[in-house]
Order: sequence, then structure tokens, then C-alpha cells
Amino acid sequence: MNNKFIIALDQGSSASRALAINEQGQVAARATRAAETCRKETDQAATVKAEYDAWELLTGQLDALFAVLSQVGPANVCAIAVASQRSTVVFWDRLTGRPVAPALSWQDGRAAAEAEAAELPQETVHQLTGLYKTPYYSAAKIAWTVKQVPEATQAARDGRLCVGPVASYIIWHLTGGKTFACDPTLAQRMLLLNIATLNWDNQLLDAFGIERAWLPQIKRTADDYGLFEHEEVHLPVRVCVGDQQAALCALRVVAGGSCINYGTGAFFMRNTGTQRHLLPGLLTSVGASPNGGGCEFLLEGPVNACGTAFAWLSEIGFSFSTDELDSLCENASEPVWFLPALGGLGAPYWDFSASPVLAGLSPRTRKADVAAGAVRAMACLLADIVFYAERFGVKSGEIKVTGGLSKCRSLLRAQADILQTRLLPCAESESTAVGAALLAAQGAEIDVSQWETMRLLPPVVASIDAEEAESLYEQWHNFLNWCKLRK
Repeated sequence: MNNKFIIALDQGSSASRALAINEQGQVAARATRAAETCRKETDQAATVKAEYDAWELLTGQLDALFAVLSQVGPANVCAIAVASQRSTVVFWDRLTGRPVAPALSWQDGRAAAEAEAAELPQETVHQLTGLYKTPYYSAAKIAWTVKQVPEATQAARDGRLCVGPVASYIIWHLTGGKTFACDPTLAQRMLLLNIATLNWDNQLLDAFGIERAWLPQIKRTADDYGLFEHEEVHLPVRVCVGDQQAALCALRVVAGGSCINYGTGAFFMRNTGTQRHLLPGLLTSVGASPNGGGCEFLLEGPVNACGTAFAWLSEIGFSFSTDELDSLCENASEPVWFLPALGGLGAPYWDFSASPVLAGLSPRTRKADVAAGAVRAMACLLADIVFYAERFGVKSGEIKVTGGLSKCRSLLRAQADILQTRLLPCAESESTAVGAALLAAQGAEIDVSQWETMRLLPPVVASIDAEEAESLYEQWHNFLNWCKLRK
């Protein structure tokens, strides 16, 4: 076999994936393993428990990797790239590599008291990190776990504790414990990184009571992350990156460009180039740092629940798969109003006390009306972020879209309608893995200019006029305000 493959690992919120991508940018093999989240309400209202068995995350990701390696052959692989969900945090013993606590998902809200207790004002935290002091980023989760989980407490006392993003845990095991590192896109989500210096910040460490020795080394996104030995072949690990930044690379969103990624959560991102812009209500995220190049910055607005909202509707009795959404939306006659505030509301509201609301039900309501209402809600929540950014002069223009739910044409039509703009969907929805592979390919001096993996499909344009879109959006905000008043 003449081709040299890059293996991209994508450990996401609901699945662990491995893709083999050849020098032409084509996906030659892929494997997926489910990632099971233990998720339930706690005794505290609107506080979500969401955690993983870290060992199962690791074994699922390795199983997907081995499945792809068996198809392409390890001798034909030139590099491995690792991408992962960003704010989920793993705790393990540096001597054994075994987890010492559950891996707390980015959706877990149990560390609210620790976030509140950190003696730094929100303005200071935002200026230092680009993020906000909430229980959804890792710092508060670390403080909570070291207090609440005896095995983690003991590991910290004994100097055996390693704490890092999921990608750091995977790379630690790939390299036999020789590499304990992450890149700035993942380090930032620990809420301990100073985005001006791209180093761990003493003020933040002190505020949350976290030891620097527990944390990974910070390296560039495309860098030397060690070697993975498989069947007597040594495979270099060359990329470590957060999932959303990887997707942005795959979409080739340059400075001034925007994208939406529809996945477990949904994210609006705008590339602001080398300039850091701090806007109240939005995140300033660190972009990927390729080999030989400086990182760019992003303005980001997350919607906490996208794919999980559809899963939750199925759990409470409105059972349908996302593959059915288009046909259901076509048959809806009276869409309900739905606020998918699982884990609260993200940007620009940052209301973690909000909970899901279904309204407008009648004896005529059918499953199709619930599905259509959920699709409309996703489009409106993302529109809230886009329109909020526009108030500060940040114009989105046409928007590239990707992610598993970007295959839902009814969602893209609703989004184009409410925003009154063109959406450019990508043919390959696995943009996180492709972006990680692209970063590794650039480091290996592979020409990526002709890669077809992120080919764009025909644009989706608005099907209603501006007046009708404005009326619909006004109805959404009337509903949203009603939800706030009923709390």
C-alpha cells in the first residue's frame, strides 16, 4: 500500500471515533464506539450530574483505533492526531494510569459552590481566561473532586495525581505514561490558563486551590507528543486539540469567517485572527497553534444542549431519532415552544438555573410538532448568539456549518430563515477528526490544498422574508421572557 495515512482520534461527548485519512484527504477507514454518560438530576434543582467512567472512555477510543489500524496497517501510518471534548476532566494515578475518580463531563454542574467560592471577580476571570467562572469548566470540578472523592484526595496528598483533559489521558496511555501534555485549546477549558501568556496562571491556581504539579505540560497543538508502539511499529503522536477548534480548522474558517458546529452542544464561532476580543456574554477562545505558526483567537458562543436535547425528548416519551427530524418537521402543523435548557442556558445568557420548558401543547399536538419545536429552538438559541455579537459590530456574514446534526436540512432551513443569511454545509460531518488530521498533515509537510474531505454542499438560503423572520423571532423572545418570569 503506497498511501501514508494519518489516524485521527475524536473522543466526543457521545462517541469515540477513529478515522484513517490518506494523503489526498479522503477517509479510507473509520470506526466508532459509543461513549456512555451517566447523567441524572441531583438533589439540587437544575443541577446536573454528568460523568463518565474514564477507563471505558479510554478503552472505547483504543478499540476504535485498533479497528482502523487493522484496516490500513500500522506500517502505513505516518502520524496520529488526538482531538477530544474540551471541558470534561479526567483524574488518574501517575503510577498506574488508572482513574481515581469519575471523569466529570463538561455538562456536570455539581461544582457550583466551588466556582462561587473562588475569590476572583468574574471580570478578572474573563480577562485572564476568556471564559467565565462557572462549574462547567474544569477548575471548579477539580476543586470539588479533590474534596469529595477520597481516592483522588489521597492521590493528591501522595503526589500521584494527574488531572487533565480527555486527550491528555489518551495520549498518556498511548505513550506509556511518557507524555503528560495538552495544547492551549484544551488547557484553556480548565479555567486555569492565562490566554495572554498561554501558561498556567498563579492567580487562578490559588483561587481554586489547585497544584501546578497535577496539571499537564502545555505544548503547541501540532507538536511532538511522543510515540505509540503497536505491533513493533512506532507511530508518532503529532496533534492534541479541542474538538471545536479542530472543526474550525477542517472548515478552513479564516480570520473574519464564521461557523456553527451542531453536535451534543452547538457552537457559534468567529475567527478574529491574532487579535483577542473580549466581549461580555461571549467567550474568547484560543485557536489551534499549528506547527510553525502562531495561534488565532475566536469569539465563541455555546448552546449547552443540542443533540442532548433531542435525546432528552426521547427519554420523556417523545421518541424519535435525529434521522427522522426532516420528515417529522415536514408533517408538523402546530410546532410547540421548547426551551432546551438542559444544564442551563449558555451564551449570551449564562443562566445555570434555567431548566427545560415545553409550552403550547394542545390536544392536537403530535410528535412532529414537538420535533419541529425543538428544531426551531436550536435555530433561535444560535440566532440569539449571532444577533448579540452583531450588537458589538461582529457581523457573521455567510456561515459554514458542520457536525452530526448539520445533516438535518430542516434545522439548516430554520437557521437560515431566522438569520436571513446563507449557510454553507459541509459534505463530511466528521469535521473534528478531519481538522485534527489536517493539522498533523501540515506538520508532516503533506500538501492539504487539494483535500476534498471538507467539500461544501449547495448553500441553504432563507425561505421566508425578513418581515416574517422578525415576527417569528419576536415570538421566540416572548416565549423566552415568559420562561424567565415563571422561575
